[in-house]
Amino acid sequence: MDNGQAPRRQAVVIDLDREREHWRQRYHALPRARAMRTFARYWPVLCAAYDVYLNHPRAPRDEAERLYLLREDVAASLLTEDEARAVFERAWARLEDAAGVVDAVDTA
Repeated sequence: MDNGQAPRRQAVVIDLDREREHWRQRYHALPRARAMRTFARYWPVLCAAYDVYLNHPRAPRDEAERLYLLREDVAASLLTEDEARAVFERAWARLEDAAGVVDAVDTA
């Protein structure tokens, strides 16, 4: 029965050190990576997606994206709104993939 709430997600453990290293190796392919110059400047923008994911576990994706765009690190970055949305989509897809792996293991 649908009670209007977003479905519950399984608990997911996120190793932020591992995630930081993942993105350190790949951030060059993200929008405006050259303009931001260093990963240290880009990480807060990526980390904002993890913050939304962890602090708003029941938020639907569109609401999560809205919350992400409002994060100070995102708003203060050099990214346009469309570029920020692209970064959010990449990070969120990675988070959903990680959650899917946990779900598959839990149901096995």
